Amino acid sequence: MFISNYKTKILFVSTFPPRKCGIASFTQDLVNAIDHEVTDDIGIDVCALDKQKNKKLYTGEPVSMVMDSYQLDVCIETAKKINTDPCIKLICIEHEFGLYGGELGEYLLGFLSLLDKPFIIRFHTVLPAPNNKMLKIVQSITLLADKIIVMTKHSARLLKDDYEVSLDKIMIIPHGTHANSTTNKDELKRNYDLVNRQVLTTFGLLSPNKGIEEGILAMKEISVAFPQSIYLVLGQTHPNLLEQEGEKYRNYLQQLITDNDLEYNVRLINEYVPTKELMEYLALTDIYLFTSKDPNQAVSGTFLYAMSASCPIISNSFVLAKEMLDEKTGVILTTNSEGELAKHAIRILQNPQLQKEMSNNAYLKTRNTTWEKVGQKHAKLFYNILDAPILTPKESDLYIN
Repeated sequence: MFISNYKTKILFVSTFPPRKCGIASFTQDLVNAIDHEVTDDIGIDVCALDKQKNKKLYTGEPVSMVMDSYQLDVCIETAKKINTDPCIKLICIEHEFGLYGGELGEYLLGFLSLLDKPFIIRFHTVLPAPNNKMLKIVQSITLLADKIIVMTKHSARLLKDDYEVSLDKIMIIPHGTHANSTTNKDELKRNYDLVNRQVLTTFGLLSPNKGIEEGILAMKEISVAFPQSIYLVLGQTHPNLLEQEGEKYRNYLQQLITDNDLEYNVRLINEYVPTKELMEYLALTDIYLFTSKDPNQAVSGTFLYAMSASCPIISNSFVLAKEMLDEKTGVILTTNSEGELAKHAIRILQNPQLQKEMSNNAYLKTRNTTWEKVGQKHAKLFYNILDAPILTPKESDLYIN
């Protein structure tokens, strides 16, 4: 049997790069943040959620195993494998209903019920008014878990009120955010051939629920008021959508751009943008647009990254927007229409002082979401559950008192 060089391993169960999805990127950033907060004899491993045929893509640390979460027998086999590794002391599981097989991801229950080690689970989505099946699955998970992590106050309230989960079991840790680019905004615009242009941006994996067409159509009116304005849409098509229907959605968006003579004012950038480049794009952005169609979306890394990068935000109404946005940081749309979006974008672009104030306030409101602070909060939680000195000496001094 393989024995780790580490005395203690903490195992994350999640999608993970090179798989391209928001939770994979989130977990990679979180693992890196936690690794800086724990002692050298603590190892962070990952059990990557993916199809067995993709197993060969994961060639090095921190991925130590791959689980096809749509195969119940593989879930059961993986749980048994975890139990036989004496170095694994704690498991951290990322939960989204679509990540696991069975109705509403119920195969996860088979995996969890076999674990004989403590585990933490993070709900990336908590839906209101659950049907009986969803209620039972979520309640079963919460009963088995040592701790439940959510990323918004709203999600915590839903777990308490709609799922009857004890508040003692729930912990709120926000989605982490990256350090901002240190390069001057004007210099960045020169580097990206955007000099003297008013830049509106959206980023993330493309799919119809992102509502990008709303931003494109809003540019008809915005470009009349600001002929040099440009809407940048950064991101590849979501891999699952690409597998199902190819580039149908992207082609639709491109046709929409052509039909409305917006080739100069809208640019679809079909790339999976690295973090450094992404933060540069956000640093040169004048307004960030969030047009997702799902009002029950609990959290969005793209939204928080934009706020932390000092972007004023115009957003459709959803959970995180209601918690983070106000008239000092951006705009929550009431009709989710391109006309309303265009009106507010023009108002902000016409008022540089307002834009500057929104920018500064957005930045200040996200200071507790840096990956460093998020990593520290996880390390403290691990310490409390394991009752072991896993933190770095400096952090241990902070948390034990």
